[in-house]
Amino acid sequence: MEPISERVVVDRAMTTKPPLPAELDTLRNDGVRPAFQESPIGVPVQVAQGIYWIRLPLEGMVDHVNVYALEDDDGWVLVDTGTNSDACRSAISDAFQYAPFSDRPITKVIVTHYHHDHIGLAGWLVDQGASLFATQVCWLCARMLQLDSRERPCKEEIRFVERAGMNGVELAAFLRRPPSNYANAVSTIPYAYHRIEQDQTLRIGDRTWMVHIGHGHAEHHATLWSDDGIAISGDQFLAGTASNISVHPSEPHVDLVKKWLESCERFMKLADSETLCLPGHNLPYRGIPARCAQLISSQQSVLLRLLDLLDKPKTAIECLNTLYRRTLAPKERETLIAEAVGFLNHLQVQGLIQSELLGDKVTLWRKPPVTRTPLGKK
Repeated sequence: MEPISERVVVDRAMTTKPPLPAELDTLRNDGVRPAFQESPIGVPVQVAQGIYWIRLPLEGMVDHVNVYALEDDDGWVLVDTGTNSDACRSAISDAFQYAPFSDRPITKVIVTHYHHDHIGLAGWLVDQGASLFATQVCWLCARMLQLDSRERPCKEEIRFVERAGMNGVELAAFLRRPPSNYANAVSTIPYAYHRIEQDQTLRIGDRTWMVHIGHGHAEHHATLWSDDGIAISGDQFLAGTASNISVHPSEPHVDLVKKWLESCERFMKLADSETLCLPGHNLPYRGIPARCAQLISSQQSVLLRLLDLLDKPKTAIECLNTLYRRTLAPKERETLIAEAVGFLNHLQVQGLIQSELLGDKVTLWRKPPVTRTPLGKK
């Protein structure tokens, strides 16, 4: 087993939170500082020469998404787009009525990842003359998910929540509720696009941006790093909240937590404390190394809480209140089940817990039973 400093692995015998390595503990306490105050929806805010931050409205628990307009030689490059909604379209249209936007078009759209709030208006913008830039996985996933339009949950989704422990009235409500179909929030993904990859450089205006790919929150999540100390991070590492690390019913056994932690370790080494981070949600900030160290430490705490709970068998749903340290509303429970399963998968892959399927309906998770050696034997 690799040491905790390298892979954030929790030992079975641990009963208290392990210390971070000295260098990570120093980074964690070095400070995460907001770089700007909250801005009104749809009003561009200049965050650096030739770079503007625009907040777009969302419906739901997360009420906004950040997009960024980068000045280029022949127009503007928009990084991320918001959802395919009247509110986001209006906010982008209103923002580009301001100077200096009004005299030049959006010529390129770069999407960090395929989630609907980041790629939703890409097709609409391409129809107006922009070119789309994305990782191949982002483009493929978005194209595939647009085909998924259903009136009711499919059998794999039902099996997923049942095995997590959903039953009774909560399960009946889930079965009646129409799925949040991806196609409803995303305009038609273009047939052609420009692929971006790890270590690729993009020349935009006076800056050169290096592409670095992360994982965990979304496969092949692109982040952009400029040659003058700016990082556009999408949802890979946020201030104020941790990225959601949910498994999907189509891939219920994957360990995304390991991928996300490895990405945090890698990204903290690309930045210094003054690098300006332009995230997909919340405020732009400085202190990426500190924030990544905080996120690693936070995940250690989550894994330890979960491990302490599993002295006795539990379903994923029975783990929720301990994981999130509060009583969740029904709608939150449904949303966070997939993340709870992700944490459980990670502990199982590490060999720290095991699962048992009861009657093809419910999965129980627990620590392996302690094997006792009979007296007189070694």
